[in-house]
Amino acid sequence: METRTEKHVNKTEGSTGKKCPVCYRSEMMVFFEVESAPVFCNVLWNNRDEAIACPRAPIHLAYCHSCELIYNIVFQPQLMEYSPAYENSLHFSPHFQKYAEEMTNQLIWRYELYDKDIIEIGCGQGDFLTLLCELGGNHGTGFDPSYNPEKVAASSKVTILPEAYSEAHTKYPVDFICCRHVLEHIDSPLDFLKNTRNVIGQRCDCILYFEVPNALYIFKNMGVWDIIYEHCSYFTLESLTNLFVRASFEPIKVAEQYDGQFLTIEARTGTTNINSTSGYERIMPDTNNLIRKFHNAYRKKVNSWQHTLSQFKKQQTRVVVWGAGSKGVAFLNALDISHQQIKYVIDLNPRKQGKFVAGTGQQVVAPDFLKEYRPQTVIIMNPIYHVEIQQLIKDFGINAELIDA
Repeated sequence: METRTEKHVNKTEGSTGKKCPVCYRSEMMVFFEVESAPVFCNVLWNNRDEAIACPRAPIHLAYCHSCELIYNIVFQPQLMEYSPAYENSLHFSPHFQKYAEEMTNQLIWRYELYDKDIIEIGCGQGDFLTLLCELGGNHGTGFDPSYNPEKVAASSKVTILPEAYSEAHTKYPVDFICCRHVLEHIDSPLDFLKNTRNVIGQRCDCILYFEVPNALYIFKNMGVWDIIYEHCSYFTLESLTNLFVRASFEPIKVAEQYDGQFLTIEARTGTTNINSTSGYERIMPDTNNLIRKFHNAYRKKVNSWQHTLSQFKKQQTRVVVWGAGSKGVAFLNALDISHQQIKYVIDLNPRKQGKFVAGTGQQVVAPDFLKEYRPQTVIIMNPIYHVEIQQLIKDFGINAELIDA
């Protein structure tokens, strides 16, 4: 992915004139630009040529001084066609599965979710919805255009419809709505939540649980590989809470989860106004300062990795990347790493194995492949899985250096 430093410097001095899709004010400041990124990181390809020729588009991130939303102001929603080819499940990782089960049990206990009707918006293949229904004896309906019944057999307690949740589904009974890692893909998040509120209607006892990536984690920890085209919106605790209040929901609990990588919000239907502070602690981090530093930090991190990769090339080191999700695809494309330089990406998800990475064309393979390939260096895309991966490498009897990207 190519960045343009000079344009960044000029743009950060003034407003874009673009209106924020949440508060509608024209005070958005561009602070980061990438001119060519794969449109989909979570769509892998059947062959290398198709992968390398994948659709691309620019990312221009802007910060709203008013509500703190971070948004790609050149996002084109018409490019986003979520189909059964879309695959972003993390449930094949034992570490993530443990987190999902712990969160499920907390929600079941906190809201007495037993024999209740649960809807999940953007349910994927229904992993989380199935947990909620099986552990609490609930009845679930999931909505997701990317659902593919051939990928996984749904639980008898769950029905999944391959379509978007809309006002056409008003008659579906619902006590609890969950929506995980969907809101950041929505170009009009306020309209999306207002429409959800309309579908709920007068059912005032309905609870919502949403989960999104944590923007402050990205900018504090220089998570530069988390900037992807699919995510048009990036939320902080403050901007996420503000969004739900504007959509006439009452926040109950807003928190950082998964070592700070995720934000979760639990809310109920309510009549709160924009100045309400009930149910959560207003946090005003120095987001403005963090984002002003981010572009230079991105460039510095890219340059450092380019140097490291050139050393690997000189030493003819066998290198693999672990993680064919968003981070892995963004990393490979940001550094323009060819499939000759790094040939393989490891992933636990069998639905990704045998496919090819968008933009750079590496083949995705199962961890067992390492027994044959015997890499000397493993680049880990998400450090939260370091211990899990380290144990697998040890079990394979491979003596490889593990580096967190």
